[in-house]
Amino acid sequence: MARVLLYLFLSAVGAGVTTRNGLVPPLGPLPGWASSAVVGALAGVFLAWGVRFAWREISLRTVREESTVRVVNAVFVGLATAGVGGLLALALRLALSPGVGVRVAEGLILLLSLLFGLRFGYALERPLLSLSAPSRRKSAPAALPKVLDTSVIIDGRIGVLLKTGFPEGEVLVPEFILAELQGVADSSNSVRRRKGRRGLEVLGELMRDESVRIRLLAVDYPEIAEVDRKLIRLAKEQGACLVTTDYNLNRVAQVEGVRILNVNEVANAVRVPFIPGEELSIEVIDRGEEIGQGVGYLDDGTMVVVENGRRHVGRTIRATVKSTLQTEAGRMLFVEPAGEARWER
Repeated sequence: MARVLLYLFLSAVGAGVTTRNGLVPPLGPLPGWASSAVVGALAGVFLAWGVRFAWREISLRTVREESTVRVVNAVFVGLATAGVGGLLALALRLALSPGVGVRVAEGLILLLSLLFGLRFGYALERPLLSLSAPSRRKSAPAALPKVLDTSVIIDGRIGVLLKTGFPEGEVLVPEFILAELQGVADSSNSVRRRKGRRGLEVLGELMRDESVRIRLLAVDYPEIAEVDRKLIRLAKEQGACLVTTDYNLNRVAQVEGVRILNVNEVANAVRVPFIPGEELSIEVIDRGEEIGQGVGYLDDGTMVVVENGRRHVGRTIRATVKSTLQTEAGRMLFVEPAGEARWER
C-alpha cells in the first residue's frame, strides 16, 4: 500500500510541476498541458522507483556500524554538493535567457550534484560528523562480529568458548558454510561423514543456546568458487573477525588484511607453562619413534615424549621436564623419568 501511495504521490507532483511551468512542448496531437502532465507523471514514477531502490539499499547496508557511518557521510556530502549544484543552476539561469532547455539543465545539475555527493560520501569510511560531544575518556571498542568457518565448527572447541562468553560479539554463520557442512555429513567417506555430523551437532547446540548470539546469513557469492575466498570477502564486507583452525586460511586472510582468531593459537596460549627441571605426573601410553622413547599426553592434549620411557608403557610415572618445543601443530614436552623408585602402576 505504501509503495502505491509513493508512486501516486510522486507522479502527481511531477505532473503538476511540469504542467504549471510548461516544461514540455506539445507532442503530436496532445496540447502542451497534456504533454507536460504525461511526461511529468512518468518522471514522478521513475523518481519513486529510484527512491524505493535507494531506501532498500540503505536498509540492507545499515546493519553494520561502519555502514551507518557511510550513510551519514553520504547525506552530509550529498547536501553539500546539492548546495553547490544549486549555485551553479542559479548562475546558469542568470547567464542564459529563461526557457525550457535552461530549466531542464538546472534540474539535471541539481540531480547529478546530489547523486555525486551521495556516492562520494558513501565511499568514505571515516565519519565526517560526530553526533555526540567529544569525550576525553576512551570508550571500549565494540566487539567485532565473528564469522565461523567449517573447520572451527567441526573442531567443536568453539562451542565451549562461546558458552563461556569468549570471544565476544555476534557469531555469523553464512549459508554456504552450512551447505559445506551438509556436504561433508553426506560424504561417502565414513570419517568425513562423522566430522560433518559432529559439526552440525555443534552448530545446532549453539543455535539453541540463548546465551550465544548467533545468526545465519542468507548470503552467497556464486561468482566465487572457493569457500575460503567467500569467507574472506564476507569478513571484509561485515567488518568481522574470521574464526578458524585452518592454518592456510589463517595465512591468506592475514595477507588480505582480515582479522583472524585461530582457536589453536588460543589453546596454546592458555596452556599451563612448564620450565626445565619441573616435575609432573604422566601416563606413558605408547612407544615413541626413537629407541627407548615413550609417549604420553597431558589433559589439554599436549604430547609428552619420555626419554627412556618405553619400559614404562602402561604406567604412570613422575618425570622431570627437560625441554619444550612449540610447533605449528602445538606444543611438545620432552621429559625423563624422575627415578625408577617413584613410578607407580
